Amino acid sequence: MIKLSRYGALAGILALAGCSTVAQAPATSNVSPQDLGFITTAYQLVHFDLAACAYVQKGGLTPTVVPVANKICADAAKYAPQIQAQAKANGVTLPNTLPVELKAQLVALSYHPSPSLSVAFLRDEISSHESALAVFQDEIHNGTSPEFKQVAIETTPLVEQNLDMLRDALPKDMGQ
Repeated sequence: MIKLSRYGALAGILALAGCSTVAQAPATSNVSPQDLGFITTAYQLVHFDLAACAYVQKGGLTPTVVPVANKICADAAKYAPQIQAQAKANGVTLPNTLPVELKAQLVALSYHPSPSLSVAFLRDEISSHESALAVFQDEIHNGTSPEFKQVAIETTPLVEQNLDMLRDALPKDMGQ
């Protein structure tokens, strides 16, 4: 019985070792921790959006939030392959899972969100876009990779536009 438990524990540890929530680059790479933080955040924003979209597009959003969700979903689908290409070009291995807090937000969307699915979706998206915007702006000012800085420069206006759109769609009596 003890041998079986040890093997089970070892299998669990090995499974967890394969999970990564942050981008990684080889030690010989010129990619800085700052730049890895940026590409990690860009990946997380896009994949959080795609996962949230997969759920909310099944229905349950108010009619005024549907076009907002559709725009967020279309942007995420457009930028996912670009982030992957940028990472590959720089020898960066992207995360293979979202961090716990983003997973928790996704789970919460599926369990009768309060006060409504639309409000929960908007709040989650506002939160993730605010966090991403801060990291993107930091990359513009402090990043070391010209390629990643350029991606941040080109993408920041879209994140800002989407953040404004999300805030405008949130019912005024709901606040943030």
